Amino acid sequence: MWSKKYKDDAGVMYGMIYDENEEGVSTVSVKVNGWLKAVSDGQGRFILKFLYADIQDKKEQKIEFEKEGYEKIEEAFYYEPMSLLHIKMESGEEIIKKAETAIDEKEYVRAEELLERSIKIEEYRDESLFLKAVIRYKECKKKEAEQLLDMMKLKDNIYVKKLKERLK
Repeated sequence: MWSKKYKDDAGVMYGMIYDENEEGVSTVSVKVNGWLKAVSDGQGRFILKFLYADIQDKKEQKIEFEKEGYEKIEEAFYYEPMSLLHIKMESGEEIIKKAETAIDEKEYVRAEELLERSIKIEEYRDESLFLKAVIRYKECKKKEAEQLLDMMKLKDNIYVKKLKERLK
């Protein structure tokens, strides 16, 4: 009897998901090898329970963390009994703030990379499109800047109007 119980319920791993402010991120879906295994609680904590069959050959596992408005994380890991996973998730808002800083520092390539990450989170995010248009404007690519502004949902925004005036 004892060995059967051990094989049916081999162990657990604990985890904590936090954001850029080191606050727990709630309702994050945690998948292991494509299967939903947990959802983080109000403080960003979760528990992964493993069956003996899942971990018997100590092979690499694939873990995914996903929540709307945050960048999806996919990593490989190995089961370690009673260990704690610390996962930092970045929100689209935080990534855009980093892009704004990069633009201010004239690091346009880095800003562009950050904006591409934010667009993967939300494809037609106006802030991302606007900042990409600002970069194109600063690079003297007015036509491309105008095309990006035309993709925005909020075209009546005062800043969008001012940038469009500058493009003429």
